[in-house]
Amino acid sequence: MRHIFQAALMLLFPGLCPAQLLAPPEALDRYLARPHAQPGCSDLVFEVRIDASLPKLGRQGSMDGLKVVSKTGQIAYRGLRFTGDNLVKTAVIARFLANDAKPPVQTSSVAITRRNYSFVYERTSAYNGSIAHVFRLRPNRKRVGLFKGELWLDASTAAPLRLWGDFSKSPSIFIRSFRFVQDYQSLGQCNQPVRLLLTIQTRVAGKAEMAVWQHSVDSRPPHDEAGVSGSDIVGSRGIEH
Repeated sequence: MRHIFQAALMLLFPGLCPAQLLAPPEALDRYLARPHAQPGCSDLVFEVRIDASLPKLGRQGSMDGLKVVSKTGQIAYRGLRFTGDNLVKTAVIARFLANDAKPPVQTSSVAITRRNYSFVYERTSAYNGSIAHVFRLRPNRKRVGLFKGELWLDASTAAPLRLWGDFSKSPSIFIRSFRFVQDYQSLGQCNQPVRLLLTIQTRVAGKAEMAVWQHSVDSRPPHDEAGVSGSDIVGSRGIEH
């Protein structure tokens, strides 16, 4: 079966050496076997750009700054500069920042595992100069934090390239639906998001849209473990106009 798969890839992607590619089941097994805490995924600094809007209300805003991941994996945002409508700042961007800066919850109830999801291989596709194995994910139960969508894995390394989906259960009574698309970048042995797109249908303000871009930077500003709470970024002192 493997040689048939490799022959098919040669027809679809003639410039590739099939010996360097994993079969879809191998790629999925390798991805699922990875430890949750990846080596090299702490003590990092990213330049961040966030664009958000409330199309129904005709309001929009943008934020630039630094995202600092401490040695313990906690997140803080520094030097934030905001332009645009104040409602977008407080109701959309600040809420996202506060939620992102919360300590990560290590729980198996929403992790991407075979216990929580069924995986169906769909196709092999080109992705930004790489080859991706695309799997359809379906949650095995309806629970907040689980989603229905796709997982794209690098066919050579099994590293995540893209993850997208619709939440199977709304996280709030004020939200009708929640869709995300997340693309990844490789930083050594670490895989971090490079782009996150959010489309949220709310019951009050209509649709809320957000695009988050982050790129690694070499310089690391001094930071201490005590200064990484989410409360530091929500108030007026956290986001500059």
